[in-house]
Amino acid sequence: MSAPARKQLSDFAGRPLTLADAASAWELLHPGGEGRDVLLLGLGPGDPQKLPFVRAALERGGTIFWVEEPRTLRLLHPAGMEAPGWRELTPPEAASLSGANTYLYRPGLRVAPDFWGPLAGRIEARNLASAPVPGRPPLVWLPGDESRLLHRELRQALTEAGFSPVCGAAPRDAAGLSAAWGGRVPAFALSVNMRGLDADGRVFHACRALGVPVALWFVDNPWHVLSAARLPWWQEAQLFVTDASFIDGLRAAGAEHIHPLPLAVAPHMWRPLPDAAEAGRLAQLAPRFVGRAAFPDRERFFAAARVPGDLLARALALTDENAEPAREAHFHWWVERLRVRPWPGHEVRGAGLGAERCAQANRARWIAGGLPLGLRVTGDNLWRELVPGCEPESPVDYYGSLPELYREASAVLNVTSLLIPQSLSQRHFDVWAAGGLLLSDATRGLDIFPAELTRPITLTSREGFGPRLAELTANPQGARDLREAWREHLRAAHTYGHRLAFIREKIGV
Repeated sequence: MSAPARKQLSDFAGRPLTLADAASAWELLHPGGEGRDVLLLGLGPGDPQKLPFVRAALERGGTIFWVEEPRTLRLLHPAGMEAPGWRELTPPEAASLSGANTYLYRPGLRVAPDFWGPLAGRIEARNLASAPVPGRPPLVWLPGDESRLLHRELRQALTEAGFSPVCGAAPRDAAGLSAAWGGRVPAFALSVNMRGLDADGRVFHACRALGVPVALWFVDNPWHVLSAARLPWWQEAQLFVTDASFIDGLRAAGAEHIHPLPLAVAPHMWRPLPDAAEAGRLAQLAPRFVGRAAFPDRERFFAAARVPGDLLARALALTDENAEPAREAHFHWWVERLRVRPWPGHEVRGAGLGAERCAQANRARWIAGGLPLGLRVTGDNLWRELVPGCEPESPVDYYGSLPELYREASAVLNVTSLLIPQSLSQRHFDVWAAGGLLLSDATRGLDIFPAELTRPITLTSREGFGPRLAELTANPQGARDLREAWREHLRAAHTYGHRLAFIREKIGV
């Protein structure tokens, strides 16, 4: 005898979802202490009276309060629940109910995340509220630690702005926020690449229920980061992107608040400006490229991704013909050719894999063209395999000797990643701060700077690298003046303090 068919509904993205009916599908969201009552957030597909925690509550004379999303109720329980001891609540009534053991039907989050996410967040936030502490700096939650990208820079900027950043490991769920925050409620949360935020948005909804704005800054490819998000909570967050070319796609996917926000100068990079004699010495040094051939954990990230061989060959040929990221086989080109949906799911990683392979090939061609000019490469050993004749030097610590490396070169070459084709890298800021001289391919991200600063350093072709380098090194005083102009502009408008001020303006803090 075959088992009865399990019920299905469509999830928020229209995909079929088989609904579990075992008691393990309900999560104890909020324990009610010694109370006998139960609050069900979602009835599930079967008879909820058979759930063991429901039976136990009824046997003790408790009441079963329940809430169900309207469409789900019509499809699964059109008659509602009229049994003795059962009482339906509205979402506001459920959010204010205390003393009941509260259980969330987890599959419901996938069916109706806009209904269940905010309600679950309000319930989870009830035990987190606290009053500001007089005389203490306002708290800001900055998930992560010093090993993570931009953490030191943002922590310093927050401290200088009069905030008390609280960091550390991300909580496993919204219930862990109280410990993460030390029992206080922050003025806002600043997450880089979704650090500290769970895939289902439970932490985000708890923050919003407490009135804590969440700023989510994508410093890498936004769709790669969001491939880890299962539900659409992120559409309601304040989003910041280092590459403005992603704004239209994010908005089309439902994001409500998106702002362009480039990287900035890392404060530890500042070194004295070279004087005239040193500028002459630097002009005689070799140019340098600094960067890995592959980002960490690349193979694991793209493990399930595939790209058609014929399309990859076409893309590599296109990349070989051009030097401007806007005209190459960048991430958006791959999304269009593969016809992938950026979100939800992981299929977008196929577009990312194609763009990453083209970016690697593009950088290899720039390096190969620079070797006859004496270009020195600092990076991983993979460059040795990708570029004949390349003998890379070992990578250096970003917070250690990298500023000196930038300074001890006639120029530092930047080649934009095709994963974020209109972005600026940290090199666009840090090289100048270290006293170095940058030459960059023609990314549109440079448009945020004055044309008189970008014109002398922008390369529109690989063949232009040698002549431009010769032009600048032949005029050490002119190169020094260019360094000085860049440094003045960066100090005036492009520190992480400036970026933090922009974030605060947009989130209303």
